[in-house]
Amino acid sequence: MDAAQREVLKRGFAGTSVDAIHEAAGVSRGTLFYHFSTKDELARALLNRYAESDRRITDELMERAERLSTDPLQQALIFLRLHEDLLRGYEREEDPGCLFASYSYEAGLFDDDTHRTISESIGHWRTALGEKLAAAAERYPPRAPADPGALADMAYGLLQGALILSRVRGDARLMVEQLNQFVALLEALYAPGPGK
Repeated sequence: MDAAQREVLKRGFAGTSVDAIHEAAGVSRGTLFYHFSTKDELARALLNRYAESDRRITDELMERAERLSTDPLQQALIFLRLHEDLLRGYEREEDPGCLFASYSYEAGLFDDDTHRTISESIGHWRTALGEKLAAAAERYPPRAPADPGALADMAYGLLQGALILSRVRGDARLMVEQLNQFVALLEALYAPGPGK
């Protein structure tokens, strides 16, 4: 599964052959087809594993943020800052990427269940961060019009875009820089006024 994911992130699903996967995994073609009867079955298994991991990471990071602060703005900021460690891990990877993005670029290859899995996983992120930003807005009215859900979507989109930038420019540090810029934007947007 790890080898298949690396290959799909490098080449896309359509561009990744079964031969490339079994060679990268160090197993025979027969062994691969013993576990997955078709390439599509492997694609679904990869996506489900990725979605479960994404949800677990989102929940774990939010739980850590909630343990570190009772203030919803600080929880949102801590949640985002905790992603820095993940992004720094990508700096050491040869080809970082997001399986959701990879599958979305080749949307016509996948069924409705696949698209629903991606949408639900991204929605989980939106809810986790969006609820904190909504609570922060009640405590610290934003200095400009701001929709908490749209800001959560912006953060997700920013992280995806940062992955692309880092690949194109060959500099994984750009992911952390982009995240830091977004955190600074939130800090300015929700900056508490005097006496708060």
